[in-house]
Amino acid sequence: MLNQYKHVEVNYFPEIETAVWKIKTEGIPNLTLDGLREFTHFTEDLKIMFTDSSYPLKYLVSSSTHEEVYNVGGDLPYFLKCIKSRDEEGLKEYAYLSVDAIYNIYTSFGLSAVSIALVEGNAYGGGFECAMAHDLILSNSKAKFCLPENKFNLFPGMGAYSLLCRKLNVKTATEILYGGKVYSSNDMLDFGLIDHIEKEKEGIDSIKSFIQKIDRNYNFNHGHFQCLKKVFPLQKKELIEITNIWVESCLKMTDADLRRMELIVNAQNRKLKQTL
Repeated sequence: MLNQYKHVEVNYFPEIETAVWKIKTEGIPNLTLDGLREFTHFTEDLKIMFTDSSYPLKYLVSSSTHEEVYNVGGDLPYFLKCIKSRDEEGLKEYAYLSVDAIYNIYTSFGLSAVSIALVEGNAYGGGFECAMAHDLILSNSKAKFCLPENKFNLFPGMGAYSLLCRKLNVKTATEILYGGKVYSSNDMLDFGLIDHIEKEKEGIDSIKSFIQKIDRNYNFNHGHFQCLKKVFPLQKKELIEITNIWVESCLKMTDADLRRMELIVNAQNRKLKQTL
């Protein structure tokens, strides 16, 4: 089986030929720099394991160990620290590792599998970007989706533009990017950004139920998503160029912008204390 990781948990379900990986967090539920560094090793191990015919694989599923948050989001406290200290290299390392993660998810880690995001809870910022990098999104009815970066005069820089503008028309994509509005799972279903809302089952049960519904058409689905990526190709170079603009924009933020970012960080910390 795969190595044991500090920041990633992975399980294989041979009866549905599915691997489920989850980000594990301590403190504010997000993906830290250490977590991103480890994710590169996890990615390499995943490719090695599932190129072995002993482990047949049809589906790669991401989910969360945190009940209320799809916690593959950006590390706002780290961004704040880097911006205040003018640490451009720190921002770039985080951004480039995030792009690597997003692109690996978008390409199903180079494996012949359909990727599914199971969103149970809030998918904000980087969590929303990560979910959109999957072929399919399965959500529960409580999930919320938001790109809040505009609230502190920044934009989502690690995939949102590339993914939203491919999945939606530019006008609707811009509305989501600009507005900072919180969307329900039903809103996302209406946009066509999520594929199914599971109202009864949770966790692995919801994954098994969903796969049972779609598996009969696996050959079509797998080919379909490969074709979409040929028609609307996304290269890592595009993601890097956009995240470079994001780093530049971070370093142009004003004191007022940073205070607004800090308010969100403080709110996250308060919510964390309430759950302890």
